[in-house]
Amino acid sequence: MQTAPLFDLPAATGPANAVKPTPRVPLALGELPVSSVPAAYDREHLYSPKAGTAEHVDRRPGDLYGPLPVSPHEPKAWRAWWDAYATAETPDYLGLEVGDDITIQHATTTGPGTVVSTCRFGAVVRFLLPPGSDEPHVDMFVTARNQFGHWYR
Repeated sequence: MQTAPLFDLPAATGPANAVKPTPRVPLALGELPVSSVPAAYDREHLYSPKAGTAEHVDRRPGDLYGPLPVSPHEPKAWRAWWDAYATAETPDYLGLEVGDDITIQHATTTGPGTVVSTCRFGAVVRFLLPPGSDEPHVDMFVTARNQFGHWYR
């Protein structure tokens, strides 16, 4: 009795057969990305408007979420808001996806970073610290992109 294979596997596996992903092209400055969160472009900065400000700016609605609700000021209520709304996982944030390499705007310099996760509040990016630092890298949120294409919080 002959059986058909369930999967077609290559005879040899390894780097020669590996499919390299096509690098994603960054969105042109001034364009609103298709995103799971709302997107606005104001004064040459791309950002996701929050409730209370979204009504006053031209924006593209999010595919999955509306504007992030205003956060409460009381610490316990704020924590509940953060857990329920802000850190809800999203497939992207303003077009950024996990694995994207971006440029981060620091206080006085810019540097490379890699997106490690996205949520409704922003994207978490990781960047390397200089040799001799206590930690090899740091994670931080980015929530907007400036007129030069650099991401910041």
